[in-house]
Amino acid sequence: MPATRHLCALLLAGVAASAAAHDDNWWSRSDDVGKNPVKQAVSEQYDFKATGSVEVWDIGGSVEVKAGAGNRVAFTYERRAATQQDLDCETLQFKQSETELRIWSEHKKGRACQVIRANDTLTVTVPRGAAVTVRDIGDSVTVAGVEGLVRLSSVGDSVTIKDAQQVEAESIGDTIKLDVTKLGKAGIRLESIGDTVELNLPENIDARLRIESVGDEIRGPGLHLDSDDDDYETVLGAGGPVIKIESVGDSVVIRGPRLSQPERDERRGRQYNYY
Repeated sequence: MPATRHLCALLLAGVAASAAAHDDNWWSRSDDVGKNPVKQAVSEQYDFKATGSVEVWDIGGSVEVKAGAGNRVAFTYERRAATQQDLDCETLQFKQSETELRIWSEHKKGRACQVIRANDTLTVTVPRGAAVTVRDIGDSVTVAGVEGLVRLSSVGDSVTIKDAQQVEAESIGDTIKLDVTKLGKAGIRLESIGDTVELNLPENIDARLRIESVGDEIRGPGLHLDSDDDDYETVLGAGGPVIKIESVGDSVVIRGPRLSQPERDERRGRQYNYY
């Protein structure tokens, strides 16, 4: 009987491996494109509404979004691959109108495209007031000067946002750095950050700050809490939109206004801020 069970286990493992090998939905990507890669570049620009919507998804490399002058939207996509076959395994797709731009990469199914050696970058220039959504990105994301709502999710590496005003970001693989110039009505919400949150705030900001579930420590002017402390909440200035940070793998570092150090109720192990 043991020998029979062992044979059945081997047969089942073989069937599973064979099924995986024939699964066209399985694929992987390597940035090693060799010394003489095949190259591709796509550039487009259009007239665009000042508060239009831009959405980007399924880009394997890095994405940069920056605010430009006037009511125009433009993008440049650069792709390098080890061979022409690797290059052809993914194609850039886009749809546009005066109020909406969508950009994504489409992967070709089949055995020939299950292991791809390629890298790519996408740079998008948008009106300052545009709303921007970026999701399912393999590498890093940089956003600069966008005053509209910025939504980011499922980013494989780090995120840097300059002149941030209103941001929603979740499932960021590494560190997220935000340089806030003025807080918009939607506030800032950061959730499931793999490494550290670095938040630069203006000295005279009016906001409500909440921080929950941090793996290491919370540091800021006048504040130092370690992972044994409870969640932190305080009011900055006259109060206002919410800045909420939760589920951070490492630390939260805040620069700017002085933060109140909470008093601790030892009986209940909770922290209270007094204003």
